[in-house]
Amino acid sequence: MSHHEGAKEDAYYMDPKDVLSQYSVEWVSLRKSYDELKEQLNDVKAQLTELDAKLEKGEISEKDHIMEYREKWTMSTQMVQVKREVEARLYEIQKEIRAANRQLKQQEEEQFRRERMEQEKSNAMIEWMSLKQGFELVEKKRREITVQMDRLETQRRAGTITEDKYRTQRVDQIGQLAQLTIVESDVKRRLAELLEIIRK
Repeated sequence: MSHHEGAKEDAYYMDPKDVLSQYSVEWVSLRKSYDELKEQLNDVKAQLTELDAKLEKGEISEKDHIMEYREKWTMSTQMVQVKREVEARLYEIQKEIRAANRQLKQQEEEQFRRERMEQEKSNAMIEWMSLKQGFELVEKKRREITVQMDRLETQRRAGTITEDKYRTQRVDQIGQLAQLTIVESDVKRRLAELLEIIRK
């Protein structure tokens, strides 16, 4: 059993595609909130700068300046806290998405490997069946040559064939058997290789 198969039995297992789908919605929403908070913080910062300018120009009193400044500062502090929380959550989601992407890639690679292996097995089976038929034909040819050799030997003993003709045919038959032996050896080796692929 592979690690991935074990993961599927986990009560908390989620398909990486579901993880990506789930987090993409939250990511978009949080990212929008994050951008809005940044904009609001820039506005507060601009308002604080404006308050300082008003004080310098004498447009507001020191007391009003302190009160408004404190109010806006408190607001900006709360915004900064929320912004940090959003940033932390965005970071967590990034980690989850990257992990899900890695897992998804592993699954796709595993699926590709399995499909390639199945294709190899299928090809090996077709080649094995073809070679098996060829091997059977070689065996049949060997049996035919053996029968011819026995017949030739019988003719020699009976004296119905000349010694020269006997030797010529005998050499030819031995040559044919030698060629068949080489073919048989190659076919047997290839059949063994194919059988190993099929049994994987």
